Amino acid sequence: MHHHTATRLLAGLTLALATVLPAHATSSPGEGQVAINYNRCDNNYDGWGLHVWKNPGIPLPGVEWSNPMKPKGKTDFGIFWHADLSEFGSTGTVNYIVHKGDSKEQGGRDMKFEGKTTKEIWVNSGDRRIYTSLEDARKAREEKPCQ
Repeated sequence: MHHHTATRLLAGLTLALATVLPAHATSSPGEGQVAINYNRCDNNYDGWGLHVWKNPGIPLPGVEWSNPMKPKGKTDFGIFWHADLSEFGSTGTVNYIVHKGDSKEQGGRDMKFEGKTTKEIWVNSGDRRIYTSLEDARKAREEKPCQ
């Protein structure tokens, strides 16, 4: 077999595999954006939103407790939100709560991460921790499986 034929075959195979395998669980935040990925055991995301604010306690434009940021999309991990890092002020501290009405995730605490060093995080329902890689989030879920 000629080298270029093998390369073409491989390219075709890679393409075929890519269409069969589920999408990667990264939400691919754009330049200057941060992402929060959220996984629920029951896979029911109706009504779940994101409260996001910059210090000192100023919600991002258009965000209120009664009107959280709606998810931007879904991956094979769960739903996700994107926000512009510039909205969080000069510190780049991303403050957030994943919630549905007054039901709050991550132990009901105000959560935060440093958007200048961490572009994307993963959150498992019922788990207070913030994961900075999909592998870590999946590993934690294997250690404490859904009930």
